[in-house]
Order: sequence, then C-alpha cells, then structure tokens
Amino acid sequence: MDYKRILAVGDIHGMYDKLIALIEQVQFSPVEDLLIFLGDYIDRGPQSLECLDYVMNLQQQYPERVVCLKGNHEAMCVNYYWFKADKIGFILAGKDLQAALMWSGNGGKETKKQFTKLKKPELQARLSWMRKLPNCYQIEDFYFCHAGIAPKVSLREQREQDLLWIRDEFFDWYDGCDGTIVVGHTPVQYWYCQEGELPNTPQFLKSHIIMCDTGAYMDGMPLNSRIVSGKLSCVDVLSKMFWQA
Repeated sequence: MDYKRILAVGDIHGMYDKLIALIEQVQFSPVEDLLIFLGDYIDRGPQSLECLDYVMNLQQQYPERVVCLKGNHEAMCVNYYWFKADKIGFILAGKDLQAALMWSGNGGKETKKQFTKLKKPELQARLSWMRKLPNCYQIEDFYFCHAGIAPKVSLREQREQDLLWIRDEFFDWYDGCDGTIVVGHTPVQYWYCQEGELPNTPQFLKSHIIMCDTGAYMDGMPLNSRIVSGKLSCVDVLSKMFWQA
C-alpha cells in the first residue's frame, strides 16, 4: 500500500497539550498517511491518562492507518498489575515489590494516581490494550520499535526486552544492515550531551537510525549545567520532514 507520508511520533510521556498541538500541526490524514506511535504514552508528564486515551481511541478509530507500539513504560505499567480470571477481573500486584518500585521509580506515580480514579472495568480495558500492543512494525525498508534492536539477532527473533529497553549497545553497533531503524526511548539530549551538545530535534544518523525522542517532558530540566528545551516530535520518514510542539 502506498502512503503519502509515514509518520513516526516520539515519546509522549503524559504531555497531552503538546500531543494535541503536534497532531494539529501534522494534519494527519487517515486516507493518505500511516501514523506510528513509538510508545511511552504515559509517565513523567502530568496527563498520562489523557494521552493514553487519545492514542488508544485514534488507533481504534483508524486501525489500518494508526499503529501504536509498546514502550518500556507501558510494559512497566502492565507488569505492575496482573490479571485474574475471577469476578474482580484483575488485582493489583502490589505484593510484587520489585515491579511496583520499578514503575514508581520511573515516573509512574502520577499515572498510578490517575488510574485510581478509574472504575475497575475502565482500568482493565486500558491495561488490556497496553498489554496487547506490538513491540515492532516493519514496512518497506523501515523498522519501527521503541528502543532499538540487539546485535547478531534477526529482526524476526528480537526479544521484547531489547526492543523496549536497549540503548548503548544498539547505537554502538548498528550500521544499517537491516534498513532504517526508527526509535524513541533515548532522548536526543541525553545521547548528544556527551559531546557537549543539547539538540532538541529528531536526529538522522549515518548508521540509518532515526531518533524521534526529543525530550517532550524535559522542558526546563537541567542537564550538564544547561537547561533543556524539550519537544514532542513527529517525523515523516519518507521525506525526513518533521514537526514539533
């Protein structure tokens, strides 16, 4: 199927106002475009539930044109809960201290507060949706995933752990051997601060990696004695045009 644009949106992290402003700029067409969200809709920012509901509803409205991938924050959230086949439908896995601390320590506290306001069926529906999200999506010469891919492993055999969590190992070895890999997860500010730079735009690496996480939640944060300008970005991987909010 031919698309006028193949759009990839970086990590949203609860920044609902930026999400709405970005979508308005992009003017997504469900007739001509393919829209791919790279995961991490929740945590860190103030409006995780609103962001989650927006992307979930958009994907359900246009299932052939909107792809929502799983990020490590969705995985942590789902791991905090576990489903049980009884009248309750699910129960908190608060007894699993490791899972609880991992999510809470990575920006999940505010999300959890928002989730406590939901009725049980409402929460279960969202958890079920996140749990079933795919880890990757491939079209033409482009491979989309949240974090990256592991070396010496075929695309078909990549593990969820790597697709959602890998960082340095991926950037250090990948040479374009499997086409263009489009990722979020690693904010460009963190990656380039090692070189004394703090960019806030998507990066198109010579190794055929497109970095789409431009630190949406990081606006105003200090990093290496400088103040970060964080943005939410959408990239058209075909033309390399991008939009930001």
